[in-house]
Amino acid sequence: MPKRVAFAQLSSCWGCDQSLVDLHLRLLEVLPQLQIMYWPAVVDYKLSDLEKMPKQSIHIGFVEGSCRTKEDVHLLNVMREKSQVLVAWGSCSCYGGVQGLLNQWKIDEAITRKFLKVETITDPRVPDENVPGFTDHIVPNPDLVPFELIIPGCPPTSDNIYDAVVALLTGKPFDLPNRTVCDQCPREREEKHITEFHRTYEGHIDPNKCLLDQGYLCLGFATIGLCGAQCPSANSPCKGCFGPPPSIKDHGAKIISALGAITDMSPEELKKMFPDPIGSFYFTDYAASFISKITTTKEES
Repeated sequence: MPKRVAFAQLSSCWGCDQSLVDLHLRLLEVLPQLQIMYWPAVVDYKLSDLEKMPKQSIHIGFVEGSCRTKEDVHLLNVMREKSQVLVAWGSCSCYGGVQGLLNQWKIDEAITRKFLKVETITDPRVPDENVPGFTDHIVPNPDLVPFELIIPGCPPTSDNIYDAVVALLTGKPFDLPNRTVCDQCPREREEKHITEFHRTYEGHIDPNKCLLDQGYLCLGFATIGLCGAQCPSANSPCKGCFGPPPSIKDHGAKIISALGAITDMSPEELKKMFPDPIGSFYFTDYAASFISKITTTKEES
């Protein structure tokens, strides 16, 4: 009997859906075992169709994106109510995503900047008709409703999605590994004594040597190894988009701690190298960080 599945998209870029579609012919292996009950990205379903379904009538619900609007929060709660197994699909859903970086500012400041002050705007006004309204902060979805499984990644690779779907269909566990991107990276590593960091367009990158050893900020040492080290293998530093392994509680704090240990630089010199430390160290998971939660709690008190 096919498993009834639903795919919901909150605020996001559609990259997770694209990664699923990129399974190509392997889709033929799993599609006969799935009965799609809700997937607006590819089928003309409406929210009302999902709302009418009985509670727990969906075997597996996949939630992509984070709650930037009040409609997102409603859809997330409906998915929780209808799903027996709920999956946080992608780093936006697991950690808040890139849009979580906006938690550095109050929502009124963000709205003013976006709709009234951006240099390219020709008709500055805040839309107030037929819009659902914004949430005050981005909160990781697992902090809002319980999830049975998370699949991080920006987006998760097609292999990650295939392995998770097969595990869910067969009842096998899908545990996140404690290995890092560095464990998967083929580059040669040496003892680190970094005295300067470079932008990726500066200098000439040795294709065989560890990018961090060469002074390029590669976050593979603190990032969960699910991607197969795709970026370092292609001569591009890891940006940490998959978030930390389960054993690391705060991604950016781990990165800052490690940089303090492996660089021969003063705190002032290190600060000059990274004028946007939150954007550099918490690319997709600032909303899940200690510092974001402390700041948010302080604002609400």
